[in-house]
Amino acid sequence: MSKSAGKKQKQASFKSGVSPIPTPFTKAPTSLDPFLEQLDPAQVYITHIDRHLVETKKQIFQIPVLLNGGIALLLAWRIYAAFPFYWAILLTLLGYPSSATVDTANTTRNEQVWILAKRTLVFLADFLAFRFVGVWPLGFFLEQPCNPVIWRWKIGFRADEIVVRVSRNWGAKDLMDGVKQGEENAFFKTRILPAIEKQLLRQKTGYLLMDKSWDLDFQLMLDAHTLVKQEKFEMKALDKLVLAHMDGVGWIAWQWETDYDVVEERRKKVVAFKEALTKAGKESLFWKWMDILENERDTDGGFTAEGQQRVADRVQVAFAKEGINFEELTKDVGGVEGLTVKKP
Repeated sequence: MSKSAGKKQKQASFKSGVSPIPTPFTKAPTSLDPFLEQLDPAQVYITHIDRHLVETKKQIFQIPVLLNGGIALLLAWRIYAAFPFYWAILLTLLGYPSSATVDTANTTRNEQVWILAKRTLVFLADFLAFRFVGVWPLGFFLEQPCNPVIWRWKIGFRADEIVVRVSRNWGAKDLMDGVKQGEENAFFKTRILPAIEKQLLRQKTGYLLMDKSWDLDFQLMLDAHTLVKQEKFEMKALDKLVLAHMDGVGWIAWQWETDYDVVEERRKKVVAFKEALTKAGKESLFWKWMDILENERDTDGGFTAEGQQRVADRVQVAFAKEGINFEELTKDVGGVEGLTVKKP
């Protein structure tokens, strides 16, 4: 064998060892197979755990319930009020006399044009209302196989909730096809990175994360909770994951924040929290806060939803007595998560 042939063989062997999976993705863990089997390979998914306070989630969800409920009632009233008008129009079209029949012999051309214009405007207004506004309550209350109401009815409001976002108007091909894949891809930079920005996830509950690039898959969120309950995998396995399907490889995943990152961020937040109180001459409140946390943890054996809310209430009262606005203070150190919810 010639030296050149040997070099070619060695070079080919080296290339074959290169992983086809683009950075920062890796092969999705097999433990998630029961969940991955239910995903659409054409889509990209983001999963994380929503740890906002239960009371906050309730308040946020009340807004779309009231809004869509109000719209549904208005549309129902419009159907009731407009039925006689449209029934009369239908009778006229079928050749029967009705209140909508125009007496052409005793009306002028201008009057007839005005009647036609008014009815056209009514038709147009009703069409636009039901076509573009009516879809909101329809999807909110009746969309199948799952909708926000069914989702909330089945899981209620929990301290830890699995959120599953699915790409909207783009998908896995946009992310994985072409020369630039993974983190070098434009869709990774413009669709994925903004969607996992820390400040965004601190400010918004899972339900508020729908936008032009991402939708919520309520059925998958229910399925994920069911699989966790069945002990197919732990809930934390779906925390902070980006999932995509790659031809010839299968499902690949990127966990954008590890457990170490979470612990380290909480440690830094607690340090900043203590320093802010010390600077205000209220360091004793830091130890008061620690006492409240330990007391609630010992009472419940952990942080239940009720325990979290009691912590928040007790801390706010204690700080208010010292003239400190707890909410304003926590905003300065990056939010309440990690301070009143879980111990770092």
